[in-house]
Amino acid sequence: MNKDKVAGLLGNTGIEIGCFHEHGKASEAYVEVTFIQDDGFRWDTIVPYVNRRAGLSIESEEQLAAYLKSLKPYFQETAMCDWRDAERKVWEATKADVTKEFFFALLTFKPVIEFPPNDNPARRIQDIKDAGYTVATIPNYKGRKSARILLPVPKLSEMGYETFTPQFKARVIRLLNGINAYECRPTAPKGLIPDHKFSEVRWDKNTRSENPMTMTDQEVVRKFQLLDNQRNQQKREVCRNCFQTGRRGVIYGIPFFYKGGERWDEEIPAVGKNAEKGCEGCAWYDIERWRSELTKLIDGKRH
Repeated sequence: MNKDKVAGLLGNTGIEIGCFHEHGKASEAYVEVTFIQDDGFRWDTIVPYVNRRAGLSIESEEQLAAYLKSLKPYFQETAMCDWRDAERKVWEATKADVTKEFFFALLTFKPVIEFPPNDNPARRIQDIKDAGYTVATIPNYKGRKSARILLPVPKLSEMGYETFTPQFKARVIRLLNGINAYECRPTAPKGLIPDHKFSEVRWDKNTRSENPMTMTDQEVVRKFQLLDNQRNQQKREVCRNCFQTGRRGVIYGIPFFYKGGERWDEEIPAVGKNAEKGCEGCAWYDIERWRSELTKLIDGKRH
């Protein structure tokens, strides 16, 4: 992203930009921004412009300038106070007591380093992001550890990966015969999670809209596999690493791909509907198909 070009496009809008930052592990990118209102009120913050998990992917200077202009009204003093009061009431009514305290700590809209004691603070922050809130990470804030900052802006479209109603989850498990794809055996329904074969890290807004809960049985079978929570999380990390490095994942330590090779095909888009072609052949994309293709190869060599 060209800083000078973005600054030029912003002109005299009362929006000033600073340094750009990347949070590689989370596949996120941010820019330092100062919003200056007509009444003189100003606010320094960090604005994410790439957040794959939430479907935010701004790729050009023109898009970024337009996005920042759209955010400016939310950084008026009155608007910020109203947003804080409304969201505090929402969280006061929830039973998520642990995550609630983390959210309240962020309501200053300023960088926060110290949070309430917790065994897994990153999980609490992710829970807030998953609820649709925009939280930026500031690496090595003032030479110390990373800080988080909450933005008083409308929620992003639901979390990048979908949640399922109990009815839809039961339907997926029924259609896939309750088979854990990784273990290749029937598993108790409570231990299974419907997993999108096409990793959410490569989705865009249009891709997400093509995964409605009203899909046909044939679409469900084509789009989903069943995994337990541990393997589902493992797949997320493998896919995120593939997205960041271009090195496709392996399973059981076996470097076999029934389509493509160890590296992501650079002629295939990194995100969007057509990116799914780059996932085909990877074990994690469709474990059952991968196992079947590998078995055919082994049987062919035996004969």
